[in-house]
Amino acid sequence: MTTLTIPELETALEKLELSIPIPQFAASDVLNRPLDLVRAYLADILSSLVDADRTAAYNSTSLSNDPLHGDITVVLPKLYPGAKFGELANDLIKKFPHCPLFGLPWADGIHLRICVTPQTLPRLLLPYIYDRKESYGGDSTLGLKNAANPAEGRQRLLVEFSSPNIASDFEGKHLRSTIIGSFVSTLHEHMGWDVTRLNYFGDWGKDMALLGVGWEKFGSEEAFQADPTTHLLDVYHKIQEIFLPEQVASKKARDEAKKKAKEEVDDTAEIESKGLFAERNEFFKRMEDGDDTALTLYKRIRDVNIDNYTKLYARMGITFDENSGESQVKQETMAEIEQLLKDKELCEESGGAWIVHMQKLGARAGTAVIRNRAGTSTYLLRYLAAVLERWRKHAFDKMIFVAADRNEHFSKLIMILEDLYGAELKGKLHHVQFNDKSQMSDKLGGHGHQPHEILDQIEKSMSGALKADETRADLLGNPEDTAKVVGITGLLMQELSTKQTGNHVFDLDAMATFKPGTGPDLQYWYARLCSILQGESIAEDLGSEEYGLLDDEEQTSLLLVLGQYPDVTQAAFEKLESTPITTYLASVVEHLSYCFDDEDDDEDNEGAEESKQKGDNQKQAAAVEDTVGDLTAEDGQSDEVVEVEIQATKITPAQAALYEATRTVLENGMKILGLTPIALSHQTRADTPVAE
Repeated sequence: MTTLTIPELETALEKLELSIPIPQFAASDVLNRPLDLVRAYLADILSSLVDADRTAAYNSTSLSNDPLHGDITVVLPKLYPGAKFGELANDLIKKFPHCPLFGLPWADGIHLRICVTPQTLPRLLLPYIYDRKESYGGDSTLGLKNAANPAEGRQRLLVEFSSPNIASDFEGKHLRSTIIGSFVSTLHEHMGWDVTRLNYFGDWGKDMALLGVGWEKFGSEEAFQADPTTHLLDVYHKIQEIFLPEQVASKKARDEAKKKAKEEVDDTAEIESKGLFAERNEFFKRMEDGDDTALTLYKRIRDVNIDNYTKLYARMGITFDENSGESQVKQETMAEIEQLLKDKELCEESGGAWIVHMQKLGARAGTAVIRNRAGTSTYLLRYLAAVLERWRKHAFDKMIFVAADRNEHFSKLIMILEDLYGAELKGKLHHVQFNDKSQMSDKLGGHGHQPHEILDQIEKSMSGALKADETRADLLGNPEDTAKVVGITGLLMQELSTKQTGNHVFDLDAMATFKPGTGPDLQYWYARLCSILQGESIAEDLGSEEYGLLDDEEQTSLLLVLGQYPDVTQAAFEKLESTPITTYLASVVEHLSYCFDDEDDDEDNEGAEESKQKGDNQKQAAAVEDTVGDLTAEDGQSDEVVEVEIQATKITPAQAALYEATRTVLENGMKILGLTPIALSHQTRADTPVAE
């Protein structure tokens, strides 16, 4: 939560010799976005100089992406439409007053460019970030039911994600749903929402029934006891292989029916009345009728698979508040929905099945089957009832489904529920769609992989990368634990760096490298910052002289990037896309690396004795970084070398404040993405005896 109030912020700004009260603009949020302060003061100056509309003045300002274009860009046509831009720019430059925040602007075509003064920027941003710490980048007001009256409480959100079918394979689309859904949940929490994470397992229906038929044909109690999930998957693949020709024939009949403009249920009835179709449908009817044998088998299948998935999510650092499933839906809720559909004449019988013509609900075309011709419930009917039960249990303000959807399942679901229950659910149901095309199976060598095997291969690839880069491996910690945590980081970062509309790449080699923009590289830089900051006390505020030391172009650029973080999280929240944050974190690391390079150059150019001493320290630290991976705990040198590296890294209080702010931003961004920052503990190092 934000700790500073407007009066407290204005008191701090007075110390920077800025005028108060803070200029007010509807689009600015100075308590959550620090660079809005910069834009507000600039817009206030601009509007006073040319008598421009204040809103237009604020909207004409934006952060520059190119250092050659200054820090802030003013689009002159937005500032004062109709003016001669050359004359306007010259007039603004002549009249521009002294302000501690800005240097003099310069003209650049239709733009006015301006830099923030390096003497003021750190004094503004560093205390701001330090004050907010883990809440920096968040905006808790977005989660309030009423921002004007916080006492009314937070909005409640349900996010449904992962939702694998426990009878069959864990596919790339389930992996993407798991990772994206966790991100969407955490992002909302960061913005003040009360979030419930829900996993809705596919644990009922015809796939489960087909597995039941397969068990009766191929099941082995001995194989089940030895490795239940692997054996069940083998059984499913065997029965699915036999079933495939019948499915192909049914699809062909359905396609031909569409060409003839006939109802598809009539044309597939004969095919689906015999063979494995009939056996599957009969087994499912036994399940819905409460047959003891069918339900006992179903329960065994469900229990072992959910236990297996629970362990998988734990390895990924992902949690759920509720594990539900199709089987948990109440019959009476389904009956209620069916009756409402019939009462409103939205549902009709066709070939023994009950269907909804979606045109009646405003769709262009399409049908939705509510009950099969065998009398059993459909996936859609169970889903409709499940959402209704969630609404009555949680009284949510919003619910988000994170899932791939080629068959317009969620659009049908939402249209039907909004029609049946009106204002209760209108506008509260949302679907986050993503591309379900995945290379995961191909990259792993074919179908049929167990979920844990996927993570095992990722950890194996990461372990190989760490062995090849022992310098980073040593900094990151115990190789075995590091391969697990950093391997998951590589997976999550690769997934979340891909736009939701993009293909699911799943590149094991790419996710296990330390190239810029990867998860392992992000972990390395975070760990490096933690190593540098060990033993440093971070001052809440520094004197003007100390702040004045942060005036290099690289440091100023890094500060401006850190100040943009709340704008980045806001953009991610509005789009529910992770790519703004992954791209941003890579940019932070890039700018941080420039600061390190600059420090190295500065040390090389200092006075003779001081330069020699610092140069020796720097060389010693560099030598440690180059050779530490070759030293092992067995030879008694590893801990000593690490201690030398810490001592050799000398930073000023101002640098410590800058690096702590950078560490805070990296950590906050990583946590929103679901990444677990890994770094060696100073306490652990200090407690480790140094070998003589």
